[in-house]
Amino acid sequence: SEFTVTVGDKQVRGQRLLVATGRGSNAPALGADVLGVELQRGFLPVDDHMQVVPGVYAVGDIAGQGAFTHMAMYQAGICERAILGQPGPGADYSAVPHVTFTDPEVGSVGMTEQQARDAGLTVVTGSTPVPSTSRGWIHKVGNEGIIKVVVDADRGVLVGATSVGPTGGEVLSGLAVAVRGAVPVSTLKNMIYAYPTIWRGIEAAIQDTGL
Repeated sequence: SEFTVTVGDKQVRGQRLLVATGRGSNAPALGADVLGVELQRGFLPVDDHMQVVPGVYAVGDIAGQGAFTHMAMYQAGICERAILGQPGPGADYSAVPHVTFTDPEVGSVGMTEQQARDAGLTVVTGSTPVPSTSRGWIHKVGNEGIIKVVVDADRGVLVGATSVGPTGGEVLSGLAVAVRGAVPVSTLKNMIYAYPTIWRGIEAAIQDTGL
């Protein structure tokens, strides 16, 4: 059976509905005004090394880059180096992975197709259904899903990807490395992909771009 949800002047149809409440920032209650800074979208403004003002650092949810444990861990490492005066790169959010552990798992990294277009990139996409992968075919029941890649055609690199499926979060790891490392599409096309795996679908999605 299907249902319809009306959002503004748009209607969205589907078979399943996920209802989530989300979380809000409590930064205003922490007295940020004492630091002489203005909150940005309800979060503390930080530089690339997680510093709010000299001597004060912020990591995790309050830094406004996503309420994810892995984000807080990543930022904590940067903050630690900064406090100890150790060398190291600042924060780079070009390839932030997100995974929702539903059934199937839903993972994404980098830009969506729309975000890439809004950024003025020359966008090409490719996708493949998980059931058509070797492991997806073996999996049978519960193998629903898709692997989609978003490519900046001018540079020939992935800028985003989505992985939905029984191991969507695990498949996303290879895509995250490709986005973060700006791995050329030509390299991804000519890799050896283990058989039988779901992540072989990355190869099929890349080929589907026609690049």
